Amino acid sequence: MEFRLPELGEGVTEGELIKWKVKEGDIVKDDQPICEVMTDKATIEIPSPFSGKIKQLVAKEGEIVKVHQLMVVAEVAGGAAAAATHAAPAAHSAPAAPAPVTATAPAKAQTSNSNDVLASPATRKLAREKGIDLGVVAASGPHGRVLLQDVEQALSGGGATGGVAKSRTFSSGEVERTPIRGMRKKIAEKMRQSKDKAAHFTYVEEADATELVKLRAQAKAIAEKRGIKLTYLPFILKAMVAALRQHPRLNSTLDEASNEIITHHTYNISLSVQTEDGLTVPVVKHVEQKSIFELAREIADLVDRARKKKLVMEDFQGSTITLTNAGSIGGLFATPIINYPEVAILGFNKIFRKPVVINKGGKEKLAIRDWTYFSISMDHRILDGAEAAEFMKTFVSYIENPSLLLLESL
Repeated sequence: MEFRLPELGEGVTEGELIKWKVKEGDIVKDDQPICEVMTDKATIEIPSPFSGKIKQLVAKEGEIVKVHQLMVVAEVAGGAAAAATHAAPAAHSAPAAPAPVTATAPAKAQTSNSNDVLASPATRKLAREKGIDLGVVAASGPHGRVLLQDVEQALSGGGATGGVAKSRTFSSGEVERTPIRGMRKKIAEKMRQSKDKAAHFTYVEEADATELVKLRAQAKAIAEKRGIKLTYLPFILKAMVAALRQHPRLNSTLDEASNEIITHHTYNISLSVQTEDGLTVPVVKHVEQKSIFELAREIADLVDRARKKKLVMEDFQGSTITLTNAGSIGGLFATPIINYPEVAILGFNKIFRKPVVINKGGKEKLAIRDWTYFSISMDHRILDGAEAAEFMKTFVSYIENPSLLLLESL
């Protein structure tokens, strides 16, 4: 039988073969991981849809493989009948990305054969583990695709894993050469694309974070009793939403194909997470609908799964603006690179104690305050310097007076 690269996710037409987990001559079982493929968003572990013997590994490590491209030739247990059952769809041109729709009702898959249903490997794996027939799951994705959340809704739980293979290094004398592959390659491509496309400019503002530090200290004690690790990030996210509501053009993405600015009225904020394989940016969705403690739980889950290489495609989709945080490492401020096609990225830096001149009632006095800097990079094709300054003025007002966030939630 021939095994071809399956559908990897909405709009994904290819991936880089990072690592084979099997070799020619190996006997594999159904659902056994056989390789790792890196897409634009995540590394996906591809499970075997058959039981049998690997006769030939057609694709090579480091190769860019198209969806439905031949990957493996195998001798399947059970002969021709089994081969027919497990064969992937025949190769054809990759489908164009679906046009956006304003509203839709979940579509019913038109088959009871799970192998014929449009679904990612992670979705298929979850369905197999839980004994769910994808052919009878209500599909909410484009073109009748069954998404991971569709299966989770059907059984109220589940998950899937992915990983990133480490690059091999080659030493010679006093130098070491490391192939640029996997996540580092995708980071390089995304950064180059962003710098080539967007006209970057960065605006920096300082903030008195004393009241924020006090509020977080009070809330942290409550959070610990609930088993929640509370950082500053949930407060920063809520302050971003409050400011973005007053400056909505920053919560936009650029559609260059139609030459349109898409202003979003939901707030899906990507978070930069540093892992041993590089920087990744999973999305916290609908920040406006969640409490500080709910956001803390979700952030902890995303960071944990990012570092354990268990993020899935759905974790990277739908971002409208990005927050990058280097505060735990140090530094006053940075000039972050836009997560294209978004038009803005906010940088949160370290909070530190410093003496500040405070003016109260016309009298100046010296006080020790908790201080920080925020830096925002924007696409100057879409946003002007005045918009950056006005947004930061509004945003900093919520950082300096975090109790105002309570009013925003009412």
